[in-house]
Amino acid sequence: MTSPKVLALDFDGVVCDTVREAGRSAWEVIRPLRGTNGGPLPAGAMAAFVRLRSAVEFGWEFPLILWSILDGVSEAALLAEFQGKWREVALESIGLTPEELGRRFDAARDGAIARSLEDWLMDQRLYPGMAARLTSALRQGIRIYILTTKGGRFAHRLLEVHDVPLPLDQVWGRERQHPKPALLRILRRLESAAFRDIWFVEDRLKTLQAVRREPDLGEVGLFLALWGYVRPGDPDEAGADPRISPLSLERFCGEFDGWRK
Repeated sequence: MTSPKVLALDFDGVVCDTVREAGRSAWEVIRPLRGTNGGPLPAGAMAAFVRLRSAVEFGWEFPLILWSILDGVSEAALLAEFQGKWREVALESIGLTPEELGRRFDAARDGAIARSLEDWLMDQRLYPGMAARLTSALRQGIRIYILTTKGGRFAHRLLEVHDVPLPLDQVWGRERQHPKPALLRILRRLESAAFRDIWFVEDRLKTLQAVRREPDLGEVGLFLALWGYVRPGDPDEAGADPRISPLSLERFCGEFDGWRK
């Protein structure tokens, strides 16, 4: 098939570059916990945070990886073992549950928007050509859904201000409380589409591999967004997998028949 009927997209690292906003919001969460009264996040810590973005899976983890950076954990260690070790070390140090960290992270974003929507938007941007490509696909009649671990209202707000006419009920955030393979099954039922008619674009290779392992999802089109927060080695690993197509931003913004490897 040369084009999808349903296009499912991750948000952070696929539609929008949000890493600096995430760093500033994470700093707002942990600054009082570290006894720091005001002041911006140190530039060196922000630079490390940007480089380590690919180690994070969920929004509530952002304060934890920033905490680890400020505690002096090496970038190599965090890339290799943040999910397996350092996340839990930081969680114990902070003394909050993931749920509370998530609430505080959202509250930091809400506070930033309330103070200045313009400043909040300056910290993040849709990738070049993204708004035009999504709008063009919608005009073609392709059903687009955002599948993100971000709060859905934040993703929808960013699309809205960039004039991408995607309804709120097609932006599925973490409030859906389902892993992405389950969301793809829900999409199939909702849209009465065959799995081969659904294409899924994600910058996290492990998520694509989780979909690939599900036998009933064997016909879903899987694409790794190379412009996103990919880990070193992910493009080569995806390229060796017959089910997953590495996808450049240039090809994403082109015709669908040029997406497949």
